[in-house]
Amino acid sequence: MDLFNLDDHIPNLGIDPSAEHLEELFRLFKADFIDNVFYFDGCKVKIDIANSKEDGFETYPHTFVKIITRGDKGKRCFDKKRANKIHWIKPILENKDTDDVTCFQFLEADGRIRDYFWFKEGNFLVVMEKITPDYMIISCFHIDDARNQKYYEDKYTKRVK
Repeated sequence: MDLFNLDDHIPNLGIDPSAEHLEELFRLFKADFIDNVFYFDGCKVKIDIANSKEDGFETYPHTFVKIITRGDKGKRCFDKKRANKIHWIKPILENKDTDDVTCFQFLEADGRIRDYFWFKEGNFLVVMEKITPDYMIISCFHIDDARNQKYYEDKYTKRVK
C-alpha cells in the first residue's frame, strides 16, 4: 500500500469515542495483528492480548489500548490522532525499506534496544522490540508538535544502527 494514500479512518472521530467507533478501530487492529499472522523481517509480530487494566478499556487487549491512548499507566486517555491511524501500522512496517520510512534502533535508558519506524510525512511512529524469536509492537503514535519532532530527531541522531 502506498503510504501517501493513508488517511484518518473515521473522519468525525471525537475525543470521546462512541462504542461503535471503538469497535471499528478494534476490528482494524484485530484484522492486522490478531486474526491474521503478520511477519516482519521473518519474525512473527506479537501483541499483548491480555485485557487492559485502563479504566473504560478493560475488554480490549493491552497493546490495542496502548496504541489508542496516551499518558501514564493508569491515567491514559483516548487519543483520536493515534487511534485514527491504527491502520497505518502495518503499511509502515511493510514499507520500511522505502525512502518514505526512516528506520533506526535506539538504546533505551533501561538497556533495551528498540526499533523505530518513522513515517515522517504522516508524523507517525511505530516502535517495536525484538523479543526472540518474535517482534513485539511496543507503541505507535502521532508526533504532535515541533518539540516532539525534535525529540525523535535527536533519538535518530543518537541511534545505535
